[in-house]
Amino acid sequence: MKWSLSIAFGAALALGACGEQSFQDRALNVLLDEPVGPSYDGQFPRFRPLLQAGGGPALQVTITSSGIQGGFLRESGRGSIETWLGTDGVALTFDRGVLHGTRGVGAGMLASDVSASASAILAGRSGQVERVHTFLTGNNTTDTRAYICTIENQGSETIQLHNGATRTRRMVETCNNLDQSFTNTYWVDTSRGRIAQSRQWSGELFGEFQIKTVHNY
Repeated sequence: MKWSLSIAFGAALALGACGEQSFQDRALNVLLDEPVGPSYDGQFPRFRPLLQAGGGPALQVTITSSGIQGGFLRESGRGSIETWLGTDGVALTFDRGVLHGTRGVGAGMLASDVSASASAILAGRSGQVERVHTFLTGNNTTDTRAYICTIENQGSETIQLHNGATRTRRMVETCNNLDQSFTNTYWVDTSRGRIAQSRQWSGELFGEFQIKTVHNY
């Protein structure tokens, strides 16, 4: 299963200054193993109205291991869970900025309970929490795994986002079970009370995602 995200999302974020055709030209640069046909405009049907509506931030997501990069816009929210849609139909769900699930990428993270992690991270609270991930396997069955995670508040750090320097609180989460371990890092925008940037493990299929908030697209 490929994840065909736009190569040039960074350039395409300047949408306010560019025409729709200019965006479509950029969106044709997708990472696929086969050539893209001339009729493909690089946008999943549900993505276009989100783009036209504007308002709110975007997410720039990079798969660390491959460098594949793409853009996501917020599609919906229910309670603490938000769904963000990519240009090619891949969807990511978050619980207050903590990765909750993936859609459209094959054997990915079906769902999870990361509520304790999200609460501690946003509160700047060090300590130990539990999280549970349910993965979809290649045989269309599910595999549920529980983790014990240690969260550490590493203090203030100023990071560079697309809208300039942003003061954040850096939180590091180290998770383990009997056969897996991973580390997530979150930069919490202390003025907005949201995760502005993060490096989060998505499972064995894709590994780590680098996720950055983009306000001025």
